[in-house]
Amino acid sequence: MHSKEIINKIHDIAKGITNVKDIYVSEKNLILDYVTIFAHSESELTNLVNASNDIGQQIDEHNGPIYKLNQPIVFYNGVLNFFRIRKPDPERPQTGCGDFKVADYDSFKHKYLGVKNFELFHGDEFEFLGIHDMSQDYLVYFPDIVISEDLKNKPTV
Repeated sequence: MHSKEIINKIHDIAKGITNVKDIYVSEKNLILDYVTIFAHSESELTNLVNASNDIGQQIDEHNGPIYKLNQPIVFYNGVLNFFRIRKPDPERPQTGCGDFKVADYDSFKHKYLGVKNFELFHGDEFEFLGIHDMSQDYLVYFPDIVISEDLKNKPTV
């Protein structure tokens, strides 16, 4: 896999998660913040990691490496500075997932919690609302913290 192919994967996931978001939420100007590519085998993971090393620097690890892009990727709905490759997980057959920034998380959560295909998730120090429509090839998340803000000062590993 070459760097152009991984950039194309990121573009495809950004488009896919935006389309899923637009099916479910009325807010149209949410900013894309973060993208994750799902690997489905160890060989795919190796290929994705090798290609990712050409376009960014690994800065962290969470179910797979997290990269800071050497050059941000600009989309109509955000500027992507970070992405992750998720290790193979049989619970994640989709192509990928991504996060959108929400200006007022509590109001957003109140509006959509309980709506079909929305689920609330809790991490160690954060929570996020997600769209898990298994008829779609992408998962969409709305975290209460902005992941790019959390990652921007991390050194490379």
